[in-house]
Amino acid sequence: MVSKGRVIGVIFGLFALVCLFATYDFSRGRATETDSPLIGELLEATKARECGRDATGIVERYLPIGTGQAEAEKILADTVIRPPKPWFWKPVNENSTVSHGDSLEALRTIKITAFGNQVLRVYLGFSEGKLKRLAAEVICRFE
Repeated sequence: MVSKGRVIGVIFGLFALVCLFATYDFSRGRATETDSPLIGELLEATKARECGRDATGIVERYLPIGTGQAEAEKILADTVIRPPKPWFWKPVNENSTVSHGDSLEALRTIKITAFGNQVLRVYLGFSEGKLKRLAAEVICRFE
């Protein structure tokens, strides 16, 4: 005969394992999948909880000064991730591009966790159809 204490102990142990797995899943998110070398390099250079990091040097390798506006927009359009498929929280993927004449601001999600996202913010300034100014940073959005 199985004692009542042993059954309670097994149930408590199973509950603890489920809680441990859920906490890990909730805090770490899933591995970001992308085909973009820009995002891959940003994720290698950016620590997990690093916010407000200047990423201009990394982005400048992929968008050098003098790049045409159409080509720069295409490169930014290709910087996407495949969001994780967690089992109990819904990923929020934030991608937007806003153009104001000769300037462009783009936001691209580079990492998604249950607590928030890491987003690449890129400012591009164009003159005569060519990239003249560039600034980029990795920011965190907490939900």
